[in-house]
Formats: sequence, C-alpha cells, structure tokens
Amino acid sequence: MEMFLISGYIAVCIAVFTVLRIPLNRWTLPGASIGGVVLVFALIQLLNYYHPYSANSRQYLATAPTPAAAVASTAEVPTTGQERNLIAWFHQNSLLRLSDGSAAEVTFDGIPGQVFAGEVQMVLPLPEQEPGTRDNFSNLPAMARQAQIPVLINVSDPRYASYVSRIPGGSYARIAVYGDRFPQLALLRKTLLRMSAWMNYLAV
Repeated sequence: MEMFLISGYIAVCIAVFTVLRIPLNRWTLPGASIGGVVLVFALIQLLNYYHPYSANSRQYLATAPTPAAAVASTAEVPTTGQERNLIAWFHQNSLLRLSDGSAAEVTFDGIPGQVFAGEVQMVLPLPEQEPGTRDNFSNLPAMARQAQIPVLINVSDPRYASYVSRIPGGSYARIAVYGDRFPQLALLRKTLLRMSAWMNYLAV
C-alpha cells in the first residue's frame, strides 16, 4: 500500500514540476520529499484508522460434524457440513470500526483482478489459549502474539459463487472494511485494494 501511495505522489510531483517548470534544486527537491513523507504518513494513519485493511486473511474449512465449530477456542460459528470461514486479522486499534454489518471488500490472491463485496459478520473473541489445547485454525496463536484480533467476514457478492469451489482452504485474501466517516478516504482505500488485486497477476 505504501508503495502505491509513494508512486502516486512521485507521479504527481513530476507532473507539477514539468507543467509549472519548477527547477530541481536544493530547495524544491528536499521540500517535495519532506512533503511527500508527511502526506503519505498522514494518509496511511487515517486510512488504517477509519477504513481498516488486513493483508493477514485466510479462508478455513470447518468440517466438524457437530452443529457448530469452535473458532478462537470460545466463539461458536454455525456450520452445516463443510463451511468456508474467512478470517481477517486486524490491529486492535481498528476495533471500533469493525462492527457487525460493516461494509467490506475482499480480494483473493488466487483470483487476480477480482474484488468481491462482503460485510463484517462478527468480531471473534481471542482469550488466552489453555496449555496443551488446540483450536481449529492452526495460525491463531501466532497471530494473537502480534496483538491482532480475528474478524469473521461474509462474502455476499453473488459473483463469488462461480469461484468458491476453486478456492481451497488456507487460501490467502486481502480485506478492507469501510467506515462511515471520510468517504473520500474510502475511495482511496477502494483504489488501493483494486491495485493490489491487479498485482496478483504477477508472480512475486
């Protein structure tokens, strides 16, 4: 994300310097550089606060034959047969913007160029794990050590139905959640998410 913002700022600076014929000297170049650092830092902080983003998202298959499968040791997520649970990990300072029903968008690493609409289904509790116990999702303790919270995301986009059978358990995704404030920043977040989706065409 930072790379996209910095690249965009550099492109704008080049255009402005070219159109206005501003000379590159020891005053204009450092000034533009310092301004870019401040602007990009401020945008990243505002984006992460009002429109949280998670690059740490995975799809899990719950295959327990019981009526419900335990998620994060204590929360119960209803399952029927085999259910696909999309879990996104967010920094804890995003908690107040992760309310149930909040609009979200999802892009899977395995589906380049596609962005699917969704919503926050629930914020999952993350208690301390008892010694010797295991939960259904193998990477939950590792993520918990990074002070992040798990959020269950529902992909409601009807286009996703044609892809769902080709997305195996453990597939990685990137998820953005959109708050009610600063819709201009939400537009920027949507643009950055789509750029990351297009980047999935590249094997990097």
